[in-house]
Amino acid sequence: MTTWWEDLHVPLSAEAAMLLDDVEAAHRAQDPPSWPAPDDDPRDEDYGVCADPGRFRMIIDRCRAWARVLEERGWADVTRGRMGEEDWLITLRPRREGALALRLQGAAWIFPDGRAPMVEVLVGEIRSRVGVHPDCACDACDWGSAAIIDSLDQDIFSVVDGSFRIIRKDGMRWTETSFGAGGTATRETVREVHGVSWADHWESRTPFSVARRDLPPWPPAGFDDPPEDWPADGR
Repeated sequence: MTTWWEDLHVPLSAEAAMLLDDVEAAHRAQDPPSWPAPDDDPRDEDYGVCADPGRFRMIIDRCRAWARVLEERGWADVTRGRMGEEDWLITLRPRREGALALRLQGAAWIFPDGRAPMVEVLVGEIRSRVGVHPDCACDACDWGSAAIIDSLDQDIFSVVDGSFRIIRKDGMRWTETSFGAGGTATRETVREVHGVSWADHWESRTPFSVARRDLPPWPPAGFDDPPEDWPADGR
């Protein structure tokens, strides 16, 4: 099986690839569920339903694998709490000064046929959101287990690597990693979140940099008084 980090346009360093290989081995040792991406386009009836919610527990297995590897390497102090199928929490505090802490917080997508485990990745002492995995678990949005692993790994790796950065400017929140960058509207006030790598003598990857000066301001003219509930997710 080819892993996502073997297919990168800009290859990882040998040390970074070894880290991810260790995580992959720790993950497979738990015999997690896996499934391929569907061959067909989604049908209308695939939205809002999940045929097998339980298989998404593999996201918990992946988080456990990351925690085990980072703890065994001596890079982080790990606290595991409430390790149920849904309400679980893993906190990783790096031992290196200037590195960002990670909080992996479990929850679930709720469907008529059950609840599909998910994880919210939070970073730093202010717990800024990095991502939610999977971002949807319905059958229509399911691209297979490998796609979920890829996105989770890239979020966690970017923080550990020291190549994760959040910048807030002119009502926008820009997230930059070595795998890509993007922005969303925000009301958050902290201007920047960035940390060093978790390991000494580690060469961090270079994040993509969004050319913020070339983008129009947000909110646009005529949108100076947004509704009280905007944006709905609080970002």
